Amino acid sequence: MNAFIYFPVYLVLKSEEEYAVYYLPTDFQSPELFVPRKPLSDQAKRAGWQGFLYDLSKVPQGAFIRIV
Repeated sequence: MNAFIYFPVYLVLKSEEEYAVYYLPTDFQSPELFVPRKPLSDQAKRAGWQGFLYDLSKVPQGAFIRIV
């Protein structure tokens, strides 16, 4: 994410009765969408690794496209 190279995001939602697949194009992604998570502990296999979480509240209304 440091290079700000984005990839399309696919969001799959499933319940017992139905499912839906949504697509978020790279055009609607910004650095604010990615929130750093807590680094892994010293006991973890990849100690210190820090990923990110998606803050979907930062996605503009109507940006997700339902494809299924």
